[in-house]
Amino acid sequence: MKKQLLLISSGLLLAFASNAQITITTADIAGPFTTIRQANDTMTSVSQGNSGTNQTWNLSGMNTHTEDTMQFLPVNYAPAPAAASFPTANLAIKTKQQGGDAFIFANNSASSMSFLGTNATIDFNGTPINVTQFNTPAEKLANFPTTYTSSFSNNYTQFAQFYFGQDPGIGFTVDSIRLKSVITKTATVDGWGSVTTPLGTFTALRVETIKHQLDTLDGYIGFLGDWTNFQATIDSSKTYTWWANGVGFPLAEVTVDFVTDIPTTATWLKVSPAAGINEYTNSLDANIYPNPAQNVIYIATKAEKVNSVQIFDMTGKLVKSMSVTNDISALDIADLANGIYSYSIIAKDKSIANRGKFTVAK
Repeated sequence: MKKQLLLISSGLLLAFASNAQITITTADIAGPFTTIRQANDTMTSVSQGNSGTNQTWNLSGMNTHTEDTMQFLPVNYAPAPAAASFPTANLAIKTKQQGGDAFIFANNSASSMSFLGTNATIDFNGTPINVTQFNTPAEKLANFPTTYTSSFSNNYTQFAQFYFGQDPGIGFTVDSIRLKSVITKTATVDGWGSVTTPLGTFTALRVETIKHQLDTLDGYIGFLGDWTNFQATIDSSKTYTWWANGVGFPLAEVTVDFVTDIPTTATWLKVSPAAGINEYTNSLDANIYPNPAQNVIYIATKAEKVNSVQIFDMTGKLVKSMSVTNDISALDIADLANGIYSYSIIAKDKSIANRGKFTVAK
């Protein structure tokens, strides 16, 4: 009888533990070389559910109307001029936009995950323009550790300015364009429990995020010698986001009408994040071997075209660098810990001519 009671008590404890609230930390953010696939439900009919403890949220009815792919990369995989604008970034998140590749520069630390800014080519009035946008201060995605009732406020400005030099159809040339958004953001963990998406069922925290945003579009007109405001809009938004341990990215996000609280759109994680990224090369052949390696790696390439080789750990930190003077060069890696590393072959003109990965296994 006593044994039966112990078994029943253990079962109750396990059932309770399975629904207990969790804590989200920096370890729950995807690291470099992780691919994220999101589905977008542009006419969602799911409900965001209620706030509070031990909730059950059913988001299994989300549909796939479009899909997005993001790659979490070391910063050195982003275009060098753009990366140099964000010296504190330790992640570059590559996405696709209409104009081509876009890179979100982020910093994932023990205290927060923040977006520092973006570099992208945008289609501005039919003209592709490369734009770097800065968040000042950084936009916080999450504070760590995050638990039930955690909250933070984040007031920041998004700013970008670029040369335009065209007539956008107003009868005279606009020399430069200035885009500015002033944003007030609050985020509160308003519930914990179990969430079901098309991907599965997870123990999760739900975060309510409210944004108030003032957007302005200004143009500098040379003959006037001043900036002219072309457009100003005010908008407010409310979203609910679900986080789970060990996933690397939010499971789902539902946007609701700010006034009525009726869901309008949703995004959700299509598949579990996958580690790994296809290696690729430019015009310069190179080989690093052996792979896996222990104490030494050899770099085989054309020395007359190469300046150096750089080695980065999984956080994007530069851990080794060596000038290349021979077609086959040896690099001592005895001090490197076991793990996956990336390399960049730097050409004479300082461009990146080849990239790839290798493993240290001792």
